[in-house]
Amino acid sequence: MLIAKNDEKERSHIFRIVIWTASIIIIVVAAYFLIRSFGANPIRGTWKYQDDNIVMDIKKSDKLTITFANLQDVTDLEVTMEYDIDKSDKMIVIKSPTETELRKIAEETGGKVEETVLDTAVGKFTTSFDYSIESQKLTLTDREYGDQMVFDKQ
Repeated sequence: MLIAKNDEKERSHIFRIVIWTASIIIIVVAAYFLIRSFGANPIRGTWKYQDDNIVMDIKKSDKLTITFANLQDVTDLEVTMEYDIDKSDKMIVIKSPTETELRKIAEETGGKVEETVLDTAVGKFTTSFDYSIESQKLTLTDREYGDQMVFDKQ
């Protein structure tokens, strides 16, 4: 009804309020998407290795968990490791767990998994990789030898 009265001063005031509110909403939404796309970890998530029954869960913090579905008859064996990511070079460095951590994980299996077997299984993930993501596939390429591991997003 306010607009129908033909009061130019009131319409101008309402128009300014609407424009300011819309502008603030647009700025907040744009800031959210910019922070989300440039500030977030691009490889964060759960990834399943194509060649074996291994799942890699990359978290927000600098930790990732590799779950071996069946390693020497032990199901769902989890190994947590630290990683560093360089988004500008598209590189990830996965750090090896210490011998104490590997020994502790091996002991928790009740002797079913030997420490050397666990070290060998984890060893193929502990190096520096170039990464690329294309259509829900993560490809890790060993920077030294060029070997590739392909993971599917879960």
